[in-house]
This record gives sequence, structure tokens and C-alpha cells, in this order.
Amino acid sequence: MAILTTFEIHGDTEELVAKMNELFDAEADKLAAENGGLSSTVVRTEKGVMVVNRWESEAGMEAFAAQMRPKAEADQIGEQTDWRMFEVLIDRTPSH
Repeated sequence: MAILTTFEIHGDTEELVAKMNELFDAEADKLAAENGGLSSTVVRTEKGVMVVNRWESEAGMEAFAAQMRPKAEADQIGEQTDWRMFEVLIDRTPSH
């Protein structure tokens, strides 16, 4: 079952994006792919950023998070707030 997760990180948007780009490098992309990561989108909010991730399964998301959480905490990327998870019912990608 595919899932979508969302969370916010509060702070200066530009600083947060710079830290995220530094942290989530090719190694993190590879780890996400190995654990069923389908997409990751970061959007600007009034308080910082919101991250929207799509995963093949909850188990894959949990495996990725278990490996990346210590690195994110050590790099002081910011506290995740308003974390939510949703079951994906329909997922369409338009053809280009």
C-alpha cells in the first residue's frame, strides 16, 4: 500500500533548504530508492518548509527514517512538526 507523509520544519526557509540539500545528498537518494521512496517535494510555508514524501509502503518509509533520523538530528536540520501519514488511493502522473 503506497503512503504519503507530510511534516513541517520551522525556521528560515533558505537556511532549511540549504541544510536539506546538504543532508539529503546522493547517499540519501539511494537509500530512499532502496526503501521504496517514490518522490519528495519541499514547499515554502509561512513558518519554514513542508515536506511531502510518497512511499511504496509504510515499512519502507520506516526503514529509511530509522537510518536517516540520527543524521538529521546530528546535523540539527530542525524539529519535524505536524507529521502525518495518509494511504494513497489514487496516484496519477500525467504523460508529457
